[in-house]
Amino acid sequence: MKKTLWLTGVLLSQQLIASDAITIDSIFKHNNGLRSSTTLDFITSGSGRRFSTYPALIGIDDGSVLVDSKKAALNQTFLYALNEKTDLIVSANGSFGDLQYADSNGFSNSTDTNFDSLWLGINYQFDTLFAEFIPSITLQVPLFEKSFYQNSHSDDSLKAFSAKLSLKNYSDPLVSTFYISTTQNFERKIGIKDIEYPDSYSLGLELSLILNPKASINFNFEQRYQSVLKEDARETNPSTTLPTMGLGATYSINQTNSVTISSSVGNSSNSPDSVVSLSLWHKF
Repeated sequence: MKKTLWLTGVLLSQQLIASDAITIDSIFKHNNGLRSSTTLDFITSGSGRRFSTYPALIGIDDGSVLVDSKKAALNQTFLYALNEKTDLIVSANGSFGDLQYADSNGFSNSTDTNFDSLWLGINYQFDTLFAEFIPSITLQVPLFEKSFYQNSHSDDSLKAFSAKLSLKNYSDPLVSTFYISTTQNFERKIGIKDIEYPDSYSLGLELSLILNPKASINFNFEQRYQSVLKEDARETNPSTTLPTMGLGATYSINQTNSVTISSSVGNSSNSPDSVVSLSLWHKF
């Protein structure tokens, strides 16, 4: 999804429903019916932050002395075509985390398994604009979200929203996608504290070089800005940037299934060290 990144952001599937064979016709044609995407992200970081990747890469530093973190995040997304321009999106997310903290006794480890969130959204594709660019917009809100801060957690609903505007262009043999996105977080009660997670803003470029009708190589470059974290209306963690770049490949197995493998690295001390993603697409 998650940034992901991905990252998930390197995935061609963010702009192309890759359950069809990768051909010139399938780049821009509408995909009817129900499709699904299953993505597994492996995230490693020594930055002292806990990361989430859906719908965007966000890192939380709650003041705990976190020295190393590993996370496996599973995302299951379903897309259903409401009409020739509009898709309904339902996305569920779960994770397993292995965290290492520094404390007075040296180091301690903590593991947890969670159902992290359930998002509902919509994607709308506009008519072609200048220079054959096709714009689309994606809007999502969380129906459920598990929030963490220090030793407490809460179950929240409608405490954030996500928006992404994309411009996609095909120029043989390259598919180019420019995008801007934001995830806005509202104040939530976690334990006895009022916490406002950072807001996220990103600008990115995805390039997919089509090698043949069934395979492509994908490149992703993203610059992400994250605002301050607030505890009881006080700024407790400064704003930061989370730049990433990634490389991946997509292979269309048949007319209804495809697979994408990607890897991304962080370009700052606050970004994840690496995110490795495996994504499986299916068209029902």
